[in-house]
Amino acid sequence: MHIYGPDAINFEGVNGDRYWFHNPYSYTGITDIDERLSGFPVSVFLPHHRPARDTPLVIGLQGMCAPYGWNAFIVPTLTQMGIAVALFETPLAGERSLVRTFTAVVQNEIKPLVDRGIAFDTQLLLSIFRQTAGDISRVQDFCGDRYGLSNKLAMFGVSMGVLQAAYAFTANGLGARLLGVIGHADIQSFAKSWGYLLLPDLAASPLGGLVEVVLGRVQPKLKPVVKLLQLAKNLKYPDENALACNPMTYIDSVKPSRQVRFLVGANDPIVSVRDAQICAQRFPDGECYVVPGLGHGNRNWGPTFVDHVRYFLGTQLGDWRN
Repeated sequence: MHIYGPDAINFEGVNGDRYWFHNPYSYTGITDIDERLSGFPVSVFLPHHRPARDTPLVIGLQGMCAPYGWNAFIVPTLTQMGIAVALFETPLAGERSLVRTFTAVVQNEIKPLVDRGIAFDTQLLLSIFRQTAGDISRVQDFCGDRYGLSNKLAMFGVSMGVLQAAYAFTANGLGARLLGVIGHADIQSFAKSWGYLLLPDLAASPLGGLVEVVLGRVQPKLKPVVKLLQLAKNLKYPDENALACNPMTYIDSVKPSRQVRFLVGANDPIVSVRDAQICAQRFPDGECYVVPGLGHGNRNWGPTFVDHVRYFLGTQLGDWRN
């Protein structure tokens, strides 16, 4: 792996260091696509009033295909508490995407794969989960080596980022705490609540194949949507790869000393509150907090999503404060 930098970066008024990591990996077997997915930015923000050896680290992940800059709002909250923050792009997101639109519209991000006949399936998703867990470990090691940070690590995720962080937490044993907002750690139940109900089943049926052919001729821009629905179907009724990328498959390895906390909205149309609560209860030390009026990254009334998340981080990491 090669690491370049640092360059200066500023998120929400906090100065940090931006690096470029290049870790070659064969996601698809197609050289130019794998090359785009193998390089990504990593930005590190440090508090200035705490010895590095005593400074915990939070590594944050955004939702599927969402650029890491969308997590910028957590940087001042955590650094003011004396906690370091590291953010990086996951595959198909931001500067690590194939289209770099920075919109987090998943069907647009996977269109280059679909156009070249690359399956966006559970096998590729497992590859992405495993590499993201490896990236978390690499970023943690880098922060320890470069900045001398303590090995106390919490992982923070938003939406699909909760699942990716949770995979690293359960399958790879990374982190003392898992903090997730508008998401939870069970990919099977998450797929069931994506809001498509019968559509994933339809897309994965023989009729779905006919729909894909028709869309390819009439509305080719919608073809990636069918691929997403087929993926949801295979997660909902898991095959071998889907089971392997479900964080809950490895829950028996989570010791009671490792905390799990979820924050979900009562008005979230994507994440089932009940599923999030059940998921949290399966961990030895897990809790799920439900916010009235909060949706999937927005709200109908009351404080903003950002305000809720900042308060959540402040309370769940209060004992790590300087």
